[in-house]
Amino acid sequence: MNKKEIGKIVLAVLKEKGLLNNTADKQTSDHPKRAPGMPVVLNVFHAGVRKSDLALEQVGRIEKISARSGVFTMPSARAWVCGADVKEKIGIRCILDTVSPEGLEKALQKADILVLPTFCFQTAAKTASLINHDPETAIVISALMQGKKVLATRDSFTFLDVLRNDGIKKEIERILAKLESFGMVLCNTDELYAAFEKMVIKKSPDDAGDSGITLITAKTVESAVKQKENSIVLAPGGIITPLARDQAKEYAIKIISTKK
Repeated sequence: MNKKEIGKIVLAVLKEKGLLNNTADKQTSDHPKRAPGMPVVLNVFHAGVRKSDLALEQVGRIEKISARSGVFTMPSARAWVCGADVKEKIGIRCILDTVSPEGLEKALQKADILVLPTFCFQTAAKTASLINHDPETAIVISALMQGKKVLATRDSFTFLDVLRNDGIKKEIERILAKLESFGMVLCNTDELYAAFEKMVIKKSPDDAGDSGITLITAKTVESAVKQKENSIVLAPGGIITPLARDQAKEYAIKIISTKK
């Protein structure tokens, strides 16, 4: 009996006794195969967070429809989120202390979209002023300079619960408006997945119409069910995610493919 055969037996015994955390099985069941043509995403967590659990849940949803995704937690954010937390809650790769700023920059170069699920005010203010003294700000400015899409939360600043000063409120709005003028997309934490979906799902000029939708997701099917529609038109060359296909079958929603 060779080493490979022995290894198979050991793994089988461990799995049978429930001692093996079968990551591969979990990946298959929790995260369906990614739809082709979707973007590569880099998620960067900052400190100063009000809604960390919600942010993790939203990132998990984004990960399910992205072509590939990675997570980097900035040093200031590692007190509340680490690799184990991310893997347990959303099952995606978390890049920690082993990655240098140069390594993070390489990860950004491979990404299509930078997502900031817990955008902190300090980084927002520095980015608006183009001050990149720290890695948190440098990665955001670098993404903007490269013309990358950047999606960030606008309600994760820790002091918002106690903010009563109208002058400060106006200054924060000015900073956020400046970031939007740079091309950043800002949204509330609970809207992160929806904003991401809107960024990557392009519809035809007439908002689908006869030419159809270019990407059908589970949310598209859910919307059709709520509106009591019995079919969805898929645009030429369009994509339907595996989960959407399964849900369409479950709810007897017909997917109609249109020809070019």
